[in-house]
Parts: sequence; structure tokens; C-alpha cells
Amino acid sequence: MSDVNDMAAVNRLLAFGFQPGLTPRRNAEYAALVGRCRTDPAFAQLLHAAARGFDLSVITVDSRAGLVLGTTAETQFAVSVADHISKPADRPIAALAHLAIVALAYYRPEDLDDEAHVGRVTVRHVDAMVEQAAKELERRAAEADVDDGVPVDHPDLIRLWRYYQRRNPVASTGDDRAHSKSRHAIIKRVAEYLADNGMLRRAGRENGGTYTTTARYQIQVRELAGQRMLGELAALGITVGPDSEPSFSSPGSASADPPGTAASPSPPSAEPGA
Repeated sequence: MSDVNDMAAVNRLLAFGFQPGLTPRRNAEYAALVGRCRTDPAFAQLLHAAARGFDLSVITVDSRAGLVLGTTAETQFAVSVADHISKPADRPIAALAHLAIVALAYYRPEDLDDEAHVGRVTVRHVDAMVEQAAKELERRAAEADVDDGVPVDHPDLIRLWRYYQRRNPVASTGDDRAHSKSRHAIIKRVAEYLADNGMLRRAGRENGGTYTTTARYQIQVRELAGQRMLGELAALGITVGPDSEPSFSSPGSASADPPGTAASPSPPSAEPGA
């Protein structure tokens, strides 16, 4: 095959990779190109070179997820929380939602390496996990008799966990929808963003919205996020049961609180998103 045809095939594979909701199982041509990339080193080398031309990196070429691309510092394809959460005041809540979705979906470090694992998260459980972590941090601050660490010259700054606690979890509108500024509504927007970009799948409406993870999301988390965050949450005493309900036990305590007891007074029901 000529170099021109090889480059055309590589660019075709890149085009498939730019469609995050598409998988090789849903497109025979995509599956064939993925198979070729996994067995033809010269073709794979061409793919990496073409990706570098877009200031992108090839995280992996996977038979389940297809081509998974990563960004570099120079690329114009990078996205941030600001791209899907327009109001600056809502972005800290959204950032915590992203972290909590990962922690709920892969609450055991080995889940990141288990191709058979499918994580399940709900808006309510995401909010409960962050609320529980905030309560533990608040308890530790009280025991240590320390303030919030607000710089004297910036009295408007507060710790992120304090900021989360001060936002209403489930304020409703007149027609019973979650208020757009509530924690649940922001978590829902994050989850919907992740679903629109092939990271989560919509699986139901219970608990504010239920989502399951995709192979693409697992690969992105494993390769880019690592496992440090999961260990830090475990150190706070946050655990997850078989039903994906987060529970809490303060390190050193004799028993865990019943699921949800450390959550905010109003049962959460928002979703993760990314």
C-alpha cells in the first residue's frame, strides 16, 4: 500500500477518534483500522506522528474504546471545566463533581485495571460523597482548633469544601426541577457533559440520574488521573458499598455511619459530568 493511502487511513482513524461516542463495535471500518493499528507497528507509528501534528497524544488504541486521544499543553483541542460550566461561581462545584464521579465509579484501585468493571454513579451519591468528605475535613479542622486557612489579605477566599457546604444541594424551582445553581443541578450538568462525550452512559433517572462508565472513561482515568486521589479519599474514611452508595467512617472510629447519615440534610440527586 502506498504512503498516501496509509496516511489517508491514519487520518480516517483520527477522524473516528474525534467522535467520542463512537466505538469499533458500532463501525466495521473503525474496527478494521483499530485492528491494523494494534498489529502493524509502522501504521501505529504513523498514527502517533499524525496526532503530534495536532498537538495531541495517543493514549491507547483499544478494541473496546477505539482511539483514545490525550491533549498537550499546546493543543487547541483541550477542554476545561470552563468550557461546559459557564458561571465561574459554579465551577468549583463542578470540579468536585468530576472528582467524586471518578471516586465512585472506581472506588477500588484495582477497578481501573479490570476491563470487565462497569462503574455506576448517581447524582445523589456524588453529592453525598463530597458532603461526607467535607464533614470529615470540618471535623478535623475543629479537632485541630484551626481556622479555615483564609489568607489575611484575601478574606473573600474560603476553602473549597466550605464553599461546597454553603451551596444549597437541592433547591427546587416552582415546577419541581432542581434550581440551576443547586449542587445537584451542577452535578447533573457535569454527568451529561461526560455522557455527551462518550465517558458515561445514561442508565436511568433514579437518584437524580444514574450513569454507567464506558471503556473510554476507564482508560482516560487510569492513564491521566492515576490512583492518588482514590487513596486520599480512602484516608478520609469514604467507602462505597455494592449499590454504589457512599458511606463514611472516621479513621479510628469503631463503626461506620449508616449510608447517607453524613450526607447533607436534603437527599442529593445530581449527576457527575466531565
